[in-house]
Amino acid sequence: MMAITMMYTRIKETALIFAMLFIAAGSGFSEVPARLSYDAQWPDSIFPVEPFQGEVAGVEESAFYLSYDGGELRKELKYSLLLTYDGEGRLESEEYFNEDGSSANSIRYEYENGHIAFKIQNHPDIINPDREIFRISEDGRILEAEKIFSKGNYGWRYKNSFDNEGRIVLTSKYDRFWKWKLVYSRMFDYDEQGRLVSTEGFGMDYKLLWRDEHSYDDEGRLVESVKYNPDGGLVVKIVNSYNSRGFVTKREFFDNTGESYAIYTYGYNFDEKGNWTEKIIGREEAGKASKYLNPDSMVVRSIEYSD
Repeated sequence: MMAITMMYTRIKETALIFAMLFIAAGSGFSEVPARLSYDAQWPDSIFPVEPFQGEVAGVEESAFYLSYDGGELRKELKYSLLLTYDGEGRLESEEYFNEDGSSANSIRYEYENGHIAFKIQNHPDIINPDREIFRISEDGRILEAEKIFSKGNYGWRYKNSFDNEGRIVLTSKYDRFWKWKLVYSRMFDYDEQGRLVSTEGFGMDYKLLWRDEHSYDDEGRLVESVKYNPDGGLVVKIVNSYNSRGFVTKREFFDNTGESYAIYTYGYNFDEKGNWTEKIIGREEAGKASKYLNPDSMVVRSIEYSD
């Protein structure tokens, strides 16, 4: 009886995963606009992060690789993560765990006058932590961020410049190894709606390394990001599709010839506040006569609310 129950559970789980992938593949693809990062105010990433709905106090998250073994769906732990938030809704700590439950590393955030001031990262096998120190303007913009590594003899410093709208337009990285010389910089450009439309990266010799261009749909959702080399040649193109709730359901990658080489689909389960608690990621592979979806990985999280 127990064996039958376990078999039924596995069949049910497999069916659920394929159902979520089928729903994802059949619906549009989109992402919720990202918030500014807590420790570095870069503009929206080409992989935006969905903001939480409601007052979140903590999140337990586990990610798994999915594979088949003899026709049976198997889950292998990828990572576990615990997030905690303070009474103001600010990220307070991150803790990552190994497969055996031991701590892999942890990060603690400290704030002053309502703004990020310190980021402290501890490693289990290193006595001294890595530290990041932030210099903040009165209106909360990160003017400088300096990282000092645990050994104390290596680090870097970022300096940010902003336009009249408070948007970051230039970030410059200075490296201690190079006696604090400028080693890398990025420039950002925006459209009339304030959306990031291009990013350029430069090396320590001020030569252009790459250029990214971004385009959006009528809802302001990022639908395409294209990376070019310094000569203007295509490197990679990423195309996003969205569902009606504003979550990404499909992401397709194209190589420098314009040919599609990877397609990922995303299916979700949500809680009553509208935050996802399960994300199933499928990978489309080319078959002899058609394409088919393989479950690739899944992320499960439990969210604790304070409201």
